[in-house]
This record gives sequence, structure tokens and C-alpha cells, in this order.
Amino acid sequence: MGRLLLTSSQVSVILSAAIVFLFTLALFLSGYVLQQRYVHSLQAAIKPRLPKPLPPPKVIAPPTLDAKWARPVGSRPEVDETYAQYIAGQTMDWSRLGYVQVVREQVELCSAVMLLSDLHRMKSPAKRLLMFPKLWLATADDDQYGPEMSTTRRLLRTAARRYGVTLTPMEPIVKGADDTLPSSYSLATLYSLVDYERILYLQGPGVLLDASALDSLLAFSKSEPMAAYPATPERTDMSTSLLMVHPSQQSYHQLRTLRESTPTSDLNMFRKTFTVPDSLISEWSLSMGNVVYESQRLRDENDNFNATAFEQATTFVRLSDPELPGPEYDVPYSVKVEIRPQNEQAQEAWSKLYERFRQRRMEVCGLDLETYKPLMMAGQF
Repeated sequence: MGRLLLTSSQVSVILSAAIVFLFTLALFLSGYVLQQRYVHSLQAAIKPRLPKPLPPPKVIAPPTLDAKWARPVGSRPEVDETYAQYIAGQTMDWSRLGYVQVVREQVELCSAVMLLSDLHRMKSPAKRLLMFPKLWLATADDDQYGPEMSTTRRLLRTAARRYGVTLTPMEPIVKGADDTLPSSYSLATLYSLVDYERILYLQGPGVLLDASALDSLLAFSKSEPMAAYPATPERTDMSTSLLMVHPSQQSYHQLRTLRESTPTSDLNMFRKTFTVPDSLISEWSLSMGNVVYESQRLRDENDNFNATAFEQATTFVRLSDPELPGPEYDVPYSVKVEIRPQNEQAQEAWSKLYERFRQRRMEVCGLDLETYKPLMMAGQF
């Protein structure tokens, strides 16, 4: 057999082809590596954040903004369940846990969508639900809506499409009631959501600073008919600032029957149905810090208050100052000066909360603050 001899030109062609192949392969591999990094980064960005286990009760060292809430009264559980909670968080069925907002008036809708959007932005793994009057879905005869209803329907679409919110129309709590009146709807409707094991309701309007504590409460708390936030440090009354409930047809029927027989407020209805303090959130859970905080309490803070520590130790701030119509309104600066906290650090925190609400209102709802209309004095028309 004769030898195969290659000319110098053929060798040159082969070497050139080999070099091109190697460069092409290197380019492909580098592109593949960059693609995988991008995919992993994208997965990490959209992956829900798992909750941290509830911490064991302990005294939170100063500075704190509310030592009464931070100091647990009960004793520490005999078994540290931190690791068990961590394992449970990895395999938990989050489709059975949810945050819910209940709106009865159109003016409340933007604040509710803002709160649900913050949960989405903070990558909470729980479901997000929005309950609103079914009447809002009615189609106009001429397909024309007024400005207010047009905004309402736009915000509902935004909540569902942009923030993954499940829209849940609701009927009046009493059959035959006027469905145009906000008073015809009730927080008792929360108990109709029987597809969920536990749901958590926050009373707005407010600013959510950190969802991790709420995720932990929702994930690792026991399923009770009612776990309400205490209205007082002495735990002698409940409030509707935060409600965590286990929906059931039995509780829903019980509350509807009570409402039909005795027209009353949601809070009074809950007081008559669920005993205090048995139906309050556990003191152990509250050892995480300031789960719910009222903005007006910033006026009572002393010189030990620290704005940075406040933000780090607080989960949700409800913007509730009696002299103001609400954070949705553009109040004159002179009015704010009269009621804002005197302490410099508390004043900074207070002003920052209202400004953050204003910015999020524009980002989420596309709405400026409403025009401030002070109440007319008695005797004026």
C-alpha cells in the first residue's frame, strides 16, 4: 500500500479548518456558559423566598421601638423546632397559604393592590388574593364606564396580570343587602375561602417594610379559627390590624347568622364569636419584633428612638394619623408640621413612610395623591 502524501497546501487547509473548528467550539462553549449563568440568575430572581423559622423567644436588646411587644411573656418551648420548621418550609404546600386584601370601596383598591405588589416584589411564596364587590364586574350597557370605575377595572387587571393576584369577587354578607353599600360587605367573608388552610389579612393603608416575618407566621403557625393582633399590650382586646384565620364553612355560617340577627361592626362580631385572649396571636410569635405598628405612635417615641433600627425591626406600618384623611391625600405642609413627631429621628421615619407610600402609589397604581379637601366647619355650607 502506498503512502498518502499531503502537499503543503493541503496541510495548510487542514490546519486552517482545525483552527476554525477550535475557535468555533470555544465560542460555543463560552456562549453556553454565559447562557447558563443568565438562566440561573433569572431562576434565582423569580424563585419565591422561603420563610425563616420562627425564632425562639428572647428579649430584644435596645434599641427597639416598642419594648412591650418585643418582650415575650410566655416561656420558651421545651423543644427547639427551628430545624423542623426549616425542613417543613422546604416541602410546604404554599398553594394552601395566602395573603388577602378585602376592599369594600373603590378608594381602598389602590392601597390593597400596593400591599399585594410589595408581597410580589419581596418574593413571598404564598398566594395573593383580592376580595372585592362582585358588582364591580358588571358590564355597562353601552360599554362605557365613568372615570372612577374605569380606574377600578384597570387596577384589577393590573393586580392580576402584573402581580399574580387571584381576584375573588364577593357577595354581601347578608343575602338581599344593598350591594352598592360598603357596609354590606364584611371581613367575615374571609372564612368563605375554604380552599386555603391559613390566610393572613392586613388592614391598610400602610407600608410593608419586610414580608419575611409575615411569611414565617403564615407558614409555621397553628391553624386556628382566629388569631388576631392584640389591641393592647395587656392582651385584653383584639384588633383587625392583622388577622390570621383558618377558613371553614362552620365559622362562615356562624358569623353570617350573627350578622343577620344583629347588624354590627366586624370587630364586635369577632369579639362575640371568638374569645379573648384565646383568639390572639401567640406571644411567642410577637417576639420577632414590631409586626404591626401604627404611624401615630411615632409621636410618643423618646430620645432613644433610632430611625434605622425602627425600619429593621418593623414588618408593617399602618399609616393612621387621626388628624389626616389618609396617606392617599396631598395634605398641605403646614398641616403635617403641626402633627408630625417632635423627635428628630421619629420625624424622619414618619416623613419617610408617607413619602414611600406616595412613590409606590404612583409606581403601582399610576395615581397621584388625591386633592386634600378639609372638612368644613359646623354651620358652613
